[in-house]
Amino acid sequence: MTDTATKTKETKEAGETKVAKDAKEAKETKESAAARRSGDVYVTPITHTPLPRQLVDGAFWGGLAGAVALGLVDPPLGLLLGAGVIIARHRSPNGQKT
Repeated sequence: MTDTATKTKETKEAGETKVAKDAKEAKETKESAAARRSGDVYVTPITHTPLPRQLVDGAFWGGLAGAVALGLVDPPLGLLLGAGVIIARHRSPNGQKT
């Protein structure tokens, strides 16, 4: 093969690889957007890293329980905070119960 033909073939393969990569990224973006809308994923503000809802919920409740256990938050206040979070999460954005 000539040098020009080799470069043309490599350019074409690189273009096809980029198209396939772009298609994969677009699919992942659509899937992650759908997951965010469904509330199954939280996205960190700075790094835009998706985190599963179970991880975020576990960290919140664990942190609240740890703060109460260490005496950083009084138990009645911890109960009020927990109740407020539960109530807020069980309401739809338009204010109706879900």
